[in-house]
Amino acid sequence: MHYSKEDGRFVIGSNRNLGSKQAPEALGDDMKHVESLGALEKSKSPPSLKSFRANVQKHWRRFWCCYLVAAIIFLAIFLPVFFLVAVPAIAQRIVDDTNLPVHSAQILDPKANQVSFTLDTSLNVPMGLRIRTDPLSLSLFNRDVQPMQPYLVVNLPSYSLKGDTNMTVTQNNTDILNEDQFIKTLTQAVYNKRFTMSAKGSTVGHLGALKAPLTLDKDIELNGIPLFHYSLDDLRADIFDAAGLDKLSGFSIDSARVLIPKEADGTNLVGEANLPNHSVFTFALGNVTLNLMSADLIIGQATILNVILKPGNNTVSLRGRIEISTVLENLSEILAVQKAALVDGNLELSASGNSTIYNGVHIKYYEQVLNNLTLVTRVPILEVLGVPYKDY
Repeated sequence: MHYSKEDGRFVIGSNRNLGSKQAPEALGDDMKHVESLGALEKSKSPPSLKSFRANVQKHWRRFWCCYLVAAIIFLAIFLPVFFLVAVPAIAQRIVDDTNLPVHSAQILDPKANQVSFTLDTSLNVPMGLRIRTDPLSLSLFNRDVQPMQPYLVVNLPSYSLKGDTNMTVTQNNTDILNEDQFIKTLTQAVYNKRFTMSAKGSTVGHLGALKAPLTLDKDIELNGIPLFHYSLDDLRADIFDAAGLDKLSGFSIDSARVLIPKEADGTNLVGEANLPNHSVFTFALGNVTLNLMSADLIIGQATILNVILKPGNNTVSLRGRIEISTVLENLSEILAVQKAALVDGNLELSASGNSTIYNGVHIKYYEQVLNNLTLVTRVPILEVLGVPYKDY
């Protein structure tokens, strides 16, 4: 049977061996179809993006005033919060994180209810800021007493603070607001190796045109006096002794001699004593009279005139009277308690406060502190008897 070419299209398998002319044409048609789809997609993207931008611009031109109002409302809320809350909080945090060291202090010209007070301190403002403070009234108090009971108020003037700024204030005739609390502080200072002063006050800090209320509320552990320095390359350090007076540890009677006969005023004992002050405080005490004792038996008195107790060792002259009759009457008891000292050729003497008089006035707050303090030292017997050192 004869088939025409046209009928061959309907024969099974007639396309299995297509010639090189028909296959490329079919494949080419498919590739053209794919490329046309890609071109169509690409042709659609730019108009779409342009349309989005155009819509945004159209929206902004139409509603810009609404966004402006919203921005103004936001700033109207945020800026007051920032300046009234954030800035004061930041300034207060800087103050809270800053130490208030006491480099030195002086209590001079004591009166019955007043003292002259000098305070040398410093405040370190970080981050290169410059802050100007209004005058500040700084109340000194004991933290463990509630409610707060200030015993002294120190008025600091206005300061311009940048970096580490020294602040020194001298205040004459400062009222002692609470004598009991003042005595408590003096007792802690005299009896302990370290003690803490608490201080509180409020002021206003100015940072350029900005200002913020500031509260200074510090517990200040005082540094002791520098004993020596050491340097390691560029590192320099101070070695400090105790910050309190530590019961005047290191007290000594460096020389003592019994006078025979006694002087016209009854003085029969003269000598020199060392009064150590381990703190950075200077105390003007006046005329200090001490009871001289063997154990608990008072055998005489010694007076030190015009005592100004400065940081470090203070060599002072003493004059007094040994009650010979009391010594003789209690000789056996004295020898018994002096046995250990006598073996070494010494006399053991104790001294406790009797009176503290400044410009003819008893200073009660000093007397209450010193009269309960007992100092113990040993003195060579032969020295007391006036035998020259070369002879023993």
